[in-house]
Amino acid sequence: MKLRILFLSGLAVVIIFIIYLITLDKKIYYIALGDSLAIGQNPYGSTGYGYSDYVSNYLDQKELLDFYTKGFATSGQRVIDLIQDIEENRKIEVNDKSLGLKTALIKADVVTISIGANDLFTQMGINDMTFNLEHKDKAYNYIDEINENLDKLLKIIRIYCKEDIIIVGYYNPLAKLSSHYSRELEPLFLYINEKTKEIANHHHAYFIDIYDIFKENPEYLPNPLDIHPSSAGYEVIATLITSLIEREIIN
Repeated sequence: MKLRILFLSGLAVVIIFIIYLITLDKKIYYIALGDSLAIGQNPYGSTGYGYSDYVSNYLDQKELLDFYTKGFATSGQRVIDLIQDIEENRKIEVNDKSLGLKTALIKADVVTISIGANDLFTQMGINDMTFNLEHKDKAYNYIDEINENLDKLLKIIRIYCKEDIIIVGYYNPLAKLSSHYSRELEPLFLYINEKTKEIANHHHAYFIDIYDIFKENPEYLPNPLDIHPSSAGYEVIATLITSLIEREIIN
């Protein structure tokens, strides 16, 4: 009888431990990488609640969040800058402890990346929401260069992160400034989104297409003199990401 009780007690402990491990494994270590969109810069120059914060909040409400940081994201960051950050193992302070980017990538279950816009805007001469359409024909070459760097970036990230990577696509930030710009630049943004999606697929990463939803909702870019989304714009990006997470990652 005592042996049976000991056996059942031991079995119960094992079952509880297995349930603990299963529950623990479902927790998500989430890092957001990239530029000012990853940070959550608002249309008026300050940092607010960005799409990664909404994603983090969603995971937390689902009791799925293990860890979250957007501390590696930097306003103005280009693809080549993020490559350098990884190669140099950039470090940030989290809860009074040093966290290296390579370590964060190894631990990450989900990585979101919004990057490339600064590369494109610099090459195309977009400054203070102005643009010379003479740059348009050369822009395809710029886009190809950006995506070559993106391919290199994802190769490097895949050395450390074997889990889920989500790439956020591009919207046309000049659409509200001028309908003429919108028409002229639409083929460029369709092209860069198409090529970025191809590279994401090649590296077994997900791609979030936000072009049409921003085109159809110009209120998401309320300041015609700034490229950054409103809170509602960031929230809709987050909704697309969390829908993908729910559909493809946690189920």
